[in-house]
Amino acid sequence: MKKQYMLAIVLAISIMSARAQSSYTTIQYNDKMQPALVLELPNNTEDAEGTILQKLKQTGYDPETQGHLFWKKNKLDGFYVFNNVSLPSLSDLKLDMYFKVVQKNKREKNSSTLYLLVSKGNENFASPDNDTMLWNSSVIFLNSFVEKTTAYSLEQDISTQENNIKEQQDKYIKLQNDEKDLADKIRKYQEDLLKNQTAQKSQQQQIENQKKILEALKLKRKG
Repeated sequence: MKKQYMLAIVLAISIMSARAQSSYTTIQYNDKMQPALVLELPNNTEDAEGTILQKLKQTGYDPETQGHLFWKKNKLDGFYVFNNVSLPSLSDLKLDMYFKVVQKNKREKNSSTLYLLVSKGNENFASPDNDTMLWNSSVIFLNSFVEKTTAYSLEQDISTQENNIKEQQDKYIKLQNDEKDLADKIRKYQEDLLKNQTAQKSQQQQIENQKKILEALKLKRKG
């Protein structure tokens, strides 16, 4: 059953990878229209952003070189900017990569659109005409996001579910501990109740004894 499930996931990823490919477009950056790649992803923007970090780390690049979530703050005109990145097929070339992630539309909250601008520096962005080799390498790099984002999303779902299970287990353990505490309290209350009932009987006997003494004293008064 597990093998069939994993096979279904692999098949689904393969189908999505075959259907979803990046394409040429233009997008405004710094008040100019620039050549860019665009890719539609069946994943939310958080998973798309997480995959960007994952992919960059796989190239040996550290997106978070200046503190937690530094990359989130390193944003220009709506783009996340990463400098001096090396693509696997162009390892000797240092590139500046500009990513923009937006929700596909208001209705499709779990789908996102990913834009990529690539430059050798000074915002001289590559296009199919001015640098075919760099452009084709960028296409291959971005196309891999379909499979990687689906896998990343799955891992996030697994992690979330594991955390949910842990939270439920922690609650269960707390309930068990509470039960033990309550049982201890009940035992103590039962012991206190038994002591109280015994003390009541003793006190009642004391009252009866004192009444008898009182009756005896009253008899002496009449005589």
